[in-house]
Amino acid sequence: MTSPIPAFDIFSGRYGEKGVLWLGAVARLDDAHTRMLNLAAKQPGAYFVFNSDTKTLVASVDTSPPLRASESEKAKGAA
Repeated sequence: MTSPIPAFDIFSGRYGEKGVLWLGAVARLDDAHTRMLNLAAKQPGAYFVFNSDTKTLVASVDTSPPLRASESEKAKGAA
């Protein structure tokens, strides 16, 4: 019996942006989702799961700390 090819890739970063980091792959969506949430709990930030079979984003989470008002205004001014 062969092992299933992992279809769910887990990344840190935001989907569609440069600089994402591949963290691994698993065969089942529920395992990918659980791993993504565990990673996000240990190291706050943005994470997502991508289905390599269907080429779609299937889950995401962002546990980054919210920007303070002064940081938010600076970010808007830089854009």
